[in-house]
Amino acid sequence: MNEASNTPQSDRPADSRERFLGYPVRRRPLELAGGPLVLYGPANFEELIDDPTVLRRFEADEFLPYWAEFWPGCLLLADLVESWPATNTDGRRLSLLELGAGLGLVGLVASRRGFRAMVSDYDDDALAFVRLSAERNQIPAPETRFVDWRLTYPDLQFDRIVGAEVLYEKRHLEPVAQFIANHLTRDGAAAICDANRQTADGFPDAALRAGLSVAVAARSREYDGRTIQGRVFTLKLAD
Repeated sequence: MNEASNTPQSDRPADSRERFLGYPVRRRPLELAGGPLVLYGPANFEELIDDPTVLRRFEADEFLPYWAEFWPGCLLLADLVESWPATNTDGRRLSLLELGAGLGLVGLVASRRGFRAMVSDYDDDALAFVRLSAERNQIPAPETRFVDWRLTYPDLQFDRIVGAEVLYEKRHLEPVAQFIANHLTRDGAAAICDANRQTADGFPDAALRAGLSVAVAARSREYDGRTIQGRVFTLKLAD
């Protein structure tokens, strides 16, 4: 496993005096195949750990504000989505859900590419930052929605479901796999990317139990002077 090269860089200082929703804001300029994009988010993830609201939510549901950090593994999935066609063979725009989006890079890339994108997270502040990034980058704003992947939403069905770095705890494997099985169209496909975390090693078995087929492929790319390494789990409804 190669997690050391994929850890977030939260010790870097904020590069802006701007505040949004009370947070000091950090701008992250990123170079992507579809063109540059500036991602907006809170300046310091660690400072949120001791926030009284976070502490109360952790006591109730083991909540941690993972959404507020930039996880470089999301770049691997963003690169993949950049290569996907946004329409099917008859020209219909494909629908795409980013699950557990955090700062929403992959959903923003999908929206820019032309997908009918929805960005979801378990924190409303995360979704507000996604909308801010869309506005500042002049990207068509993806739909945003508060989604708990432990639940089923009868009104939600997608041609593509994607998620980056959502398998950081073993307790998430089964719910993420089942959510995909419940919300993927019959001919759809999902892609879940992680930075080779040991906690995610059991995800293929969880996917099979949920009625999904799974293929695993390694991916890597350069970022900030280092190599980001990870894997993508490609999932479809089993025949």
